[in-house]
Amino acid sequence: MRIRGEALELAFRVVLSCPCPVTAEQEARVFDHLRGLTADEVADYAPVLDVFDTTDTPFHGLAAFTSWTADDGDPVIERHHVLRCNASSYHWEVAAATLSGKSRTVSSISAYLLSHTILPVTLVAGEPGELEAPGEHGSPRALYRYGGGAAAFDNIFLPPEYDPSSAALWAFHLGAVLSPLTDAEAALVSRLGEANDQLVLHRGRVACVDYADFELQGDYAGFCRRRHARYWGGA
Repeated sequence: MRIRGEALELAFRVVLSCPCPVTAEQEARVFDHLRGLTADEVADYAPVLDVFDTTDTPFHGLAAFTSWTADDGDPVIERHHVLRCNASSYHWEVAAATLSGKSRTVSSISAYLLSHTILPVTLVAGEPGELEAPGEHGSPRALYRYGGGAAAFDNIFLPPEYDPSSAALWAFHLGAVLSPLTDAEAALVSRLGEANDQLVLHRGRVACVDYADFELQGDYAGFCRRRHARYWGGA
């Protein structure tokens, strides 16, 4: 199995936004591999998987998902595989399976599961309004719009290398902006959401999620910011 550089970067950013079973040393080794690739370069995926002692990491899950959906025996993991893996009912069910051990840190199942799914969002930093208002201290607010409603995400982490006005829609996961989405990618993520009957059921119960104090876990945006700063810098 192989992976394209831009796909590995997106997968790495997903992991940085998630309290996954990955150590700082392991993260650093994956990043060393990542920074040796150009965005369009295709490389062997084995060195990434070899970093870990277990097979329960998101990187292994991505490999299993891609193998499951691939048409050939030597697939290349592309950005759309990362999006499909983390924006579909596949990942929703993975997150749901962890709920039994999280009764002390999950106050809203709907907010928790929606947050764990990659969503297509717009970033709002303009004039305040009922919904379209910036977050505290002028930080952007992410809006997930769907037919018949919307959910707002406050006090999010926007990586400093991203200009919120540079794209119409962005991939968003667990309080962190991951990457701008092309029109085709945004349509894909939206379709995956609409095809997930559990997401459709739960999203109507989520009006706003504040990552300054997320799910009894404290400042989640700060958690994302600190992990990002190890590799791309920023406060």
